[in-house]
Amino acid sequence: MAWNTVGTQRDEWWTTDNHQPTPFGAPDASRPASSPGGAVGTRQAKEKPTASHQPPRKAAKSRVDEWMEVDFKFGGSKIKRKAVALVLLGAPAVIPLFFMLPALLTLNSNTFAVSVDDTLGTGAEICLFLCLLVTPMVTLTGQHWFVPLRRWYGIMMAATSVGDAVAAGLTDTFAGGVFGRLAGHVFELMGFFMVMLVVPIVCTSNPWAQRKLGKYWKRFQRLTYVIWGLLAAHLILLEGFGFERGSNGSGFAGDGDPIFHQRFYQYSACSVFLLVLRLPPVKRWIVARQQEGRNWLVWATVAPIFALFVLGFIFILNEELFKGIDSFTNNPSGE
Repeated sequence: MAWNTVGTQRDEWWTTDNHQPTPFGAPDASRPASSPGGAVGTRQAKEKPTASHQPPRKAAKSRVDEWMEVDFKFGGSKIKRKAVALVLLGAPAVIPLFFMLPALLTLNSNTFAVSVDDTLGTGAEICLFLCLLVTPMVTLTGQHWFVPLRRWYGIMMAATSVGDAVAAGLTDTFAGGVFGRLAGHVFELMGFFMVMLVVPIVCTSNPWAQRKLGKYWKRFQRLTYVIWGLLAAHLILLEGFGFERGSNGSGFAGDGDPIFHQRFYQYSACSVFLLVLRLPPVKRWIVARQQEGRNWLVWATVAPIFALFVLGFIFILNEELFKGIDSFTNNPSGE
């Protein structure tokens, strides 16, 4: 199967809530400490807390965040601008599943056998990168209105990857039954591990699981990074390190570019930006420059690796559209 998150301080892509749950049995920090003497306890409760004991304040909203919170009238109802923007940005995540809908309705086994791995697999990779893109963009812009997209893209990544696994298990031609089709080769085994990890992650992407897991929830969600690494191994085993030659790679290089038609190089180009913007020294440097009012320096510095991300992502999108449209017309391409 080829499939192929400084405001929130989280790299998980499954949550829209910035509140960390208080572990069970921990003291409630919102209540004043009391002593056996009622009068003393009352006096302490009325005293103004010192600066070191002031409750943490939320970061001030950016102008864009404030603008996004404004309502506008639509058909007699009031809708927040943020809600509309989130729908428009999140809707494309369903396109990979939409591409496979005709084959599902007509039970076209040929389309599933030939192109489901590319259509749903590449769609899952796109959703993964969009999830991972949210945190760097929060760091760079200071905006938070788009943070809910992290959870949405994560859910859609799970949906497309599970769909890819089910279709591959039923339609691939590898020997060994369903398990052989899913894990009969090492590159398939990497994909199978990714699916096995994404299922429990998405099942715990809710406030109830966050409360139950407590401090372990955040650690559990970081299994996302394991999936990110397994994807690299999956692509290397699938196509190797070579350049595009003939049918080697993710499609014939009609534009003459032998590098970015290789899936691993697409992955690498996108991952450089996503990884560098997560490094603590880099994040501290960005915050320091922003506090100095030199945000232009930040953008000028990250522009090369951001451009590399855009370039790699465009090739992945091209792959998705090329294979997806063929799948939608039930005329799958084996390239």
